[in-house]
Amino acid sequence: MSESSRLSVVMVEDNLDLAQTVQDFLAAEPGLEVLGAAHEVKGFQNLIRQHLPDLALIDIGLDTPRSGLDLLAWLRSEYPVVKPVIMTVNQGDVMEAYNLGARGYVLKTGLEILAPTLMEVSRGNLIIPPDVGELFLSQVAASAAMWKKSIELERFSDREKEILKHLRTGMRREDIADRLGISFFTVRRHIQNMLEKTGEPSIRAILEKFGEVLGA
Repeated sequence: MSESSRLSVVMVEDNLDLAQTVQDFLAAEPGLEVLGAAHEVKGFQNLIRQHLPDLALIDIGLDTPRSGLDLLAWLRSEYPVVKPVIMTVNQGDVMEAYNLGARGYVLKTGLEILAPTLMEVSRGNLIIPPDVGELFLSQVAASAAMWKKSIELERFSDREKEILKHLRTGMRREDIADRLGISFFTVRRHIQNMLEKTGEPSIRAILEKFGEVLGA
């Protein structure tokens, strides 16, 4: 394959040894050419501006735990022609990475599929490897469950949600009444309303169900 027909790749990986290993691995692929490897966000962005590669290979945890995800958003906004592939140990951000524009997601425990994934992505395909697919589906299910709880929470009035937030902190009902300038009996009535709306047996059960979607 002529050099001009090889697909160009720019990568960012903060583990220097792994970065070199991946570069050597990809250099053996006749259809790929690594134009540069950065170890932090700014270096990667400079390489993208300099080379405008076909593909970008991105680790997630760089300068911050979300740096790679932020780079996906940056690429989608500034250089949408560059097709990004995630290469990471992080298994918790699969769905968000694809939502931000990733075209492939390769775990560092499965680098044998890295080159084929890059080639398929270059052809315009969205690649979700089997091990990543299970993670993706579980995260979709978890996101759907959170959305459902958020919708159910809207059955509560603003005052009820306010009381629920205070109860979550462990505040006594008498103190909640003082904080909100209402009577203890009004607080108790709001709590009873929430129990009736949800069919839950206790306020503890309501907190366990909705605590994570209550917000600050």
